[in-house]
Amino acid sequence: MSHVWTPDVKKYNLHLEWNDTSKEAYLYEKQPGNKVRCCLCPRRCVMAPGKTGFCKVRKNIGGKLFAQSYGKATHVTVERIETEAIHHYNPGGRILSLGNFGCNLDCDYCQNWMYSQFEYSSPEHIYDYSSKQVIDMAISDNVKMLSWTYNDPAVWFEFVIDTARESKKFGLKNLFKSAFFLTSEAVGELIKVIDVFAISIKAMDEEYYKKFTKGWLPPVLENTRQVHRSGMHYEISNLVVTGLTNNNDNYDKMINFILDDLSPETAIHFTRFHPDYKYMDNAKTPLEDVMAARARARAAGIKYPYVGNAFDCDGLNTYCPSCGELLIRRYGLNTYVKPAISDSGKCNKCGCQTPVIHIDQSGRQPEDID
Repeated sequence: MSHVWTPDVKKYNLHLEWNDTSKEAYLYEKQPGNKVRCCLCPRRCVMAPGKTGFCKVRKNIGGKLFAQSYGKATHVTVERIETEAIHHYNPGGRILSLGNFGCNLDCDYCQNWMYSQFEYSSPEHIYDYSSKQVIDMAISDNVKMLSWTYNDPAVWFEFVIDTARESKKFGLKNLFKSAFFLTSEAVGELIKVIDVFAISIKAMDEEYYKKFTKGWLPPVLENTRQVHRSGMHYEISNLVVTGLTNNNDNYDKMINFILDDLSPETAIHFTRFHPDYKYMDNAKTPLEDVMAARARARAAGIKYPYVGNAFDCDGLNTYCPSCGELLIRRYGLNTYVKPAISDSGKCNKCGCQTPVIHIDQSGRQPEDID
């Protein structure tokens, strides 16, 4: 049995100066009695004046819904795109990753709980940014993609939309990494400005979702189908949690969803869990568990199954699904795009067209490891 605990850390009663960055929300409905209904996520929280929703950062002020965390970031850093469980878009490319605070879920094993759970967010770790400042940071560091990530950019919706739209004027791309617990309306708006979706499906069990994430599964699956139908680039990750989802039933349901509702070319990343937040008594997921999930996916017909949170194993690499040629090798945070794959993503050995796109010649690093 897992042990659930409350983190022994300081809770902060945040009294931030919101007014300088608060913005009226894009998706909400006015209700009788000056109440508002948020239409961003499936909770559709109804808030009386002065009240916030589940996420703690969207608030009814005078009968209007405001996104109080607009322009406020907790974490900004340059990383590689593979850190977001994206292997088929600009492999090895640099991204500017940005995190906010608050979340519309509360996962017991959250690895970013100090940001996602509003009451643990420390004021000295919260900074104000404008869309222009974010774009200027990327351009000054020669980064060509903004990555909205960490806590879950769902609750940063307005700032993501505004900045992504503006960034396109400067040739920047945008990646949205999310648990995708959103309304279809929100997903439709994101599709207009986002280039890459990294979708985290926690498990394929409704009771699991309710107990361990405080959300529910059906809208996550339907939103994934919506992105698939749109033709946008997306990849899926499934966090394999020791004692919860490291079993064939979870693997098979995930595999069948991909094969039945999406495509055998959809990349799936079976990602290793490590103990955090309220779920501390179970060990980090053994590598053999995620490798077993990968093998099961390959045997079922999924062409591009991967593992995540591993340092060096075959499960990180991209192979041609037709002839088995090694196309992209990954070692830790390093990505080696091999001569075996063309700039258009074709296997140079057998001619198979892969889903890998936007291969940057600068990403063709020399092979300097055994």
